[in-house]
Amino acid sequence: MPSKSCGEFWEGETSAVRTCGRLVAVVPLAALACALGSRTGGPAATPTDTPDARATPYAQEPAAGICAEPEGDEVVVTLEPGIADPRCLIVHPDQHLRIINRGGTEVTVSLGPFAAVLPAAGDATLGPAFGDYLMPGVHQLQVDPCCGGELWLKE
Repeated sequence: MPSKSCGEFWEGETSAVRTCGRLVAVVPLAALACALGSRTGGPAATPTDTPDARATPYAQEPAAGICAEPEGDEVVVTLEPGIADPRCLIVHPDQHLRIINRGGTEVTVSLGPFAAVLPAAGDATLGPAFGDYLMPGVHQLQVDPCCGGELWLKE
């Protein structure tokens, strides 16, 4: 069986998890492997060639100043009109994220390699435990069209 090119890999072969929204796992290492293979003309790199596949933080300390630090396995961010509540969370490697959309419109949210489309009044669990896909530091919960929050992963 011939091997597939990068374009064939991405076409129709993404994995998805369904909740109230659509959750799509993005595989950044596969894209990196394809890019490296096409630039060098040699075989593409594999995920095992990369020492740490977790998303890199954009800061070591949050801009928000005061951050909530919820206990338990699940941390919750509620998207209200124009703001994420709370704006900043201190999270730990064994916790995971649940997002609730109370903004009144459909939104797209992303964190690290994961993204979800949440309908108005929808919710989703985004990704596995934080330590599985984020490096320690501050990560931005991206919300399109508006107003995400910060997650400060501490080990």
